Amino acid sequence: MSSITYAVDAVPPLRITWLNALQHISLSAVTLIFPRIVAEAAGADPETITRYVSLAMVAMGIGTLIQAYGKRGIGSGHLLLGHCTILYVPFAVAAAQSGGLGAVAGLTIAAGLTEMALSRCIRALRAYVPPEIIGVVISLLGIALGVFGLKLMIGAGPNGPVGPNELAAAAITLATIIGVAIWGTPGLRSLAVLVGVVTGCLAFAVLEIASGDARAATGNIEFVAPAWPLFAPSFPVAFLPGFLIGALACFVRAMADLTACQQLTDPNWKSPDFKAIRAGTLADGMGCVVAGVLGVLGTNTYSGSVGLAAANGVHARRVGIAAGVGWIALGFIPGAAGVLYAIPAGILGAACFYSATFTLKTGIGMLSQRLIDARRTLVIGSGIVVSVLATDIKGILHLPSLGQQLMNSPLATAMLAALVLNAVLRLGISRNIEARWRPGDGSATLKEIVETNGRLWGARVELIARAGNVLEEFAALALRLMQPEPRLGSNCATMRSACRCS
Repeated sequence: MSSITYAVDAVPPLRITWLNALQHISLSAVTLIFPRIVAEAAGADPETITRYVSLAMVAMGIGTLIQAYGKRGIGSGHLLLGHCTILYVPFAVAAAQSGGLGAVAGLTIAAGLTEMALSRCIRALRAYVPPEIIGVVISLLGIALGVFGLKLMIGAGPNGPVGPNELAAAAITLATIIGVAIWGTPGLRSLAVLVGVVTGCLAFAVLEIASGDARAATGNIEFVAPAWPLFAPSFPVAFLPGFLIGALACFVRAMADLTACQQLTDPNWKSPDFKAIRAGTLADGMGCVVAGVLGVLGTNTYSGSVGLAAANGVHARRVGIAAGVGWIALGFIPGAAGVLYAIPAGILGAACFYSATFTLKTGIGMLSQRLIDARRTLVIGSGIVVSVLATDIKGILHLPSLGQQLMNSPLATAMLAALVLNAVLRLGISRNIEARWRPGDGSATLKEIVETNGRLWGARVELIARAGNVLEEFAALALRLMQPEPRLGSNCATMRSACRCS
């Protein structure tokens, strides 16, 4: 668990608040590539794409503010940014190619309403989304973010190949972030990502100018005023199943991110607070509905912000509020989207790669806290394997259109596989046990019964260890009570009895 510099309800100085908010904004800016992909799939012109991305920025800001609200059952109150999620991209691209961006808007509203409905069923769904699945999801999110960031760094991502100058700038960014995070002063460590991104941008500009291409250093910035609405929402039913699957995946991902926030901010964390998770998933669904109303790609909680908070120890809700306000302001500023796109993708990828390592650490830590039996091992292993092989499976199997779209999102495929397998393997598990035990059997038998069923239930390692200690004392006391009491015929016998019972 990371050290906590500023807790959830802390009030950091304005300088710390806004610098950390800018840090979170720069980290999540890399996800603006997803609405751009969807807009391009719909055949939108450059001006429309710029306006579409500006509205996406506004949607991300509003979603972040709703999540940070944390009152009256709406929002978790944690520092957890919203972002345009890749989980909807495969389904949104298919809908955009057929029905345009209006179809994406309408189906995004339906997906958000679905997630809001799922948030009301948290209590009933608890058994079907156990902590080990949440741990797997967080781990897979860390891996996915890390791989995505690394691909952007080396030019294997959606932006295509990168030049030597951008590759060098990405390497300088990552080295700066690591150096500041490890050897920097305490005040500077919490801003390691921001320092790294600024340093990388300066390095890229210097390299481009030195190579004689000053225009590439500033990027191609278009100053287009935002406009709304761009398209009227439509609801093509043929694409609805894909968006509903995306809503389920976003719901599980939000549960995972919210659980990770709870674990990072509570030194005495034992198990998820499902009341707060219900409020957080409701806010996530509301943010997605807002995105649909604005006409853009659906939003979801951003695991990268969880990793960044874990890395720098700043968890203050005020940072989330500042980041939300910042995203909305940027969305209304003409040219802001172009400025963000002028930042080389490799530099943002380096920041994403760094934060992903802390997200992965959180997921592994959550898995290590649980006893795992054969059933849960199968669920965990299957989810990880499916996420790795989803692309290869798509090429081998002749799947219908919906299956192809699902396979384009390995994370959503892995989540769905783990959820289905867990639901099937839960059959036959009893919530109560009954066992015969005699004091002569000793404490080892009792501890074995508890540990065996603890693995079956996925209980916490710490809880079972404490139960084992209690049962060991109980077994010793029971054996002593079963022994016949000595006859007290003399003072000597009384003394021997007292010595034995002391």
